[in-house]
Amino acid sequence: MNTRQRRTLLGLTAVATGMGMFTTAADAAVPPPEAPQAPVSGYTYVERSSRLSSDPARSVSAPCPSGKVVLAGGVRIVGGGGRVLLRGSYPGHSASGHRWLATAERIGGRTPARWYLRAYAVCADKPAGLTYRTVPSAFNSNSGKSITGTCPAGTRLVGAGARLRGASHRVGINSVTMTQLTQRSASARAAEAVATNLPWSVAVHLACAGPLAGQTFRESGWKAAVGRAQSRTVVVDCPRGTRAFGAGMRLAGASTTLNRLVPVELRPTQSPAGARVTVSELAPGRAATWYVKAQVICAR
Repeated sequence: MNTRQRRTLLGLTAVATGMGMFTTAADAAVPPPEAPQAPVSGYTYVERSSRLSSDPARSVSAPCPSGKVVLAGGVRIVGGGGRVLLRGSYPGHSASGHRWLATAERIGGRTPARWYLRAYAVCADKPAGLTYRTVPSAFNSNSGKSITGTCPAGTRLVGAGARLRGASHRVGINSVTMTQLTQRSASARAAEAVATNLPWSVAVHLACAGPLAGQTFRESGWKAAVGRAQSRTVVVDCPRGTRAFGAGMRLAGASTTLNRLVPVELRPTQSPAGARVTVSELAPGRAATWYVKAQVICAR
């Protein structure tokens, strides 16, 4: 091959490579871009309330429309004089349908104050890779438990909740926290409000799916509560053009203080899209300082 032929071959090779006809070793190491994802279809926000009363325990569920699946949800406790424990806020799914369930109980089963419970569900058409996971802690009488669950590989966390078993009217959920780093995990924390030798456990509930279109994780800044019998509300907004799915929270402070905190509101919001978290100390409050953040998962 003479010099002119070699130059011609090199030129043709360069053109062909630029047109994508040939693949170099460096090109092969670059993964192909993900296929464009369609927005979540059938997005529906459902709310339901229990009746207002002084009953010792309340439960309510927000049902998804027929054919829809539950992806996330939340809860709100209204009233109760600072003497109501959150016992559950989690997805329910069976052959009879999908829903978000909320349960709460008065401390010791006694309080004259009237109160009610509200459940919120985020429902939609079934996304690819939808999986539900429940991870329980040990069932024993140890006080102060936390448990973490992780979505399967190839999926992301869409919604998270928690549920207690055992020691009724004595143990309450303190927080449900979503992990920002991997966007696949969530944890639940619970503690005794009234000392007990009864066994109990807390479970974290996860709704997982393949990455949703435009899925992002947002977290507010810290908001401080200083002094006695404090309550703090924190909100976080989704980016424009996205909708709210899972809601979570983060707490910081001394363990003895965190054990007496109740998320009386932990839910995604529809308008504006985001999450709203309200945390209160059980009455009577303590002279302590603690901090709270709100979290939300957003997608188109």
